[in-house]
Amino acid sequence: LTACADTGLLSRGREVHSLCAKLGFDATPYVANALATLYARCGDVHRALAAVGRMGSRDVAAWTTVISSYAQTGRAKEAILAFVAMLRDGASNAARPNEYTYAAVIAACANISCVHLGEQLHAQAAQRGFASSRSVANSLVTLYARAAGRLSAADAVFQESAAKDVVSWSAIISGYAQEGLAGEAFALFTEMRRHHCPRPNEFTLASLLSACATAASLDAGRQLHALAVAAGLEHHAMVRSALIDMYGKSGNMSDADVVFLNRTKDDVVSWTAMIVGNAEHGHSKRALELFEEMCRVGLKPDHVAFIGVLSACCHAGAVELGLRYLNAMSKSYGLEPSKEHYGCVVDLLGRAGRIDEAEELIGGMAANERDGVVWTSLLRACAARGEEQTGKKAAERVMEAEPWGAGAHVAMANLYASKGQWCEAAQERHMMKQKGVVKGVGWSSVTVGGEERGVGVFVAGDRTHPQDNLIYEMLDLIYYGVGMARYVPDQMNLASEVELMVNTYSSSYN
Repeated sequence: LTACADTGLLSRGREVHSLCAKLGFDATPYVANALATLYARCGDVHRALAAVGRMGSRDVAAWTTVISSYAQTGRAKEAILAFVAMLRDGASNAARPNEYTYAAVIAACANISCVHLGEQLHAQAAQRGFASSRSVANSLVTLYARAAGRLSAADAVFQESAAKDVVSWSAIISGYAQEGLAGEAFALFTEMRRHHCPRPNEFTLASLLSACATAASLDAGRQLHALAVAAGLEHHAMVRSALIDMYGKSGNMSDADVVFLNRTKDDVVSWTAMIVGNAEHGHSKRALELFEEMCRVGLKPDHVAFIGVLSACCHAGAVELGLRYLNAMSKSYGLEPSKEHYGCVVDLLGRAGRIDEAEELIGGMAANERDGVVWTSLLRACAARGEEQTGKKAAERVMEAEPWGAGAHVAMANLYASKGQWCEAAQERHMMKQKGVVKGVGWSSVTVGGEERGVGVFVAGDRTHPQDNLIYEMLDLIYYGVGMARYVPDQMNLASEVELMVNTYSSSYN
């Protein structure tokens, strides 16, 4: 049974199971646990639980198998409840949690971002001497890395862990990549390869490719692609979809097409990445064709695929088609639209000038789905169309959902300014100052350096770079040269030339 579980041979395992049942061994602890492990690893959680249920009393291995089965099949709450039941049943030492039990239940907490309970389990595991074990530490790093604002806790657990494996490194690299800290993620990857684990796994590469996609760092992404080929991981669904996403967000859809066309088998994630990539690049027709083709090959689209499809409809201005896809989500595919889907359709209707229909669509949503995302989509449409009354209503809802956000105030100020209502526009700006709301600073990134390339991030008017004086001197020289090349004395008077140069200079550092 263990051999069948390790190799994923479910059909052979079932044959052995039937033999065990005939011989009356299926209720003995060792056999029942082996059966549960077989079914859990093959994704059949119901049979795994049934195998454990045949035992007279559950030991720690049985309970751990149950908790792991729930956690690995997306039933995190049931995994936590099973752990609570285990604690209640822990009168004997045979049913007391061990390090693998804690690793499984903490992983369940990570899956649903239940950090508070995860912290309590962390304390309990530390009290029992399990917190430093590799399996528990890996689950803790994943828990804290996925939680907003807890990356420092993840890093602390990672640094304290004595025995690090590729899972440990992948978890912390993923945490930094998700926070957009591409430089730190790559520094950890370099350290991992030099001193500890020279061979990355699919999770490591997918996380780093995601960081490259966020920073649009095409050179680094191509190097990771080469590394994936060398490691034999380029055909893994997770890596392939990450490569498609990276090339798409770096503006290179031709390479994304090559990766997609070289796939060895179809999977929803890779198709979805292609649909979203084409939609983001404005290739609406191609995105919609891919969606229809994906359905024809027998793959069921997920929520992300429909976001790509609705975005494509939005770019193409295909209002009726977008509405049909929104209705088809629940009727044909059994998927309930989320706020992101409604936000796309509200944007679609708004761009078409159908503001009333967009507002009506929001009114038909569930109350818990009507958050700042959908109201912001409506507000932007109103600002673009000069719809003052509906815009005010949408702005009020956005401010209720995001009281410290600047977007609603800026959108309304721009709406008033476009209609020449300067007092109202100034009042919106004044309200921002009174509330202490600050508009987010725009930023850009650039890959710089020779062999030791790095991604440099900067904001408008940035003075944090150690060579900022040289950078601004070069900017001044460039703008002086542009001005000289553009200057035509007999076609432009001095006043207009000075005004043009002042405006150019003031905006150049943006």
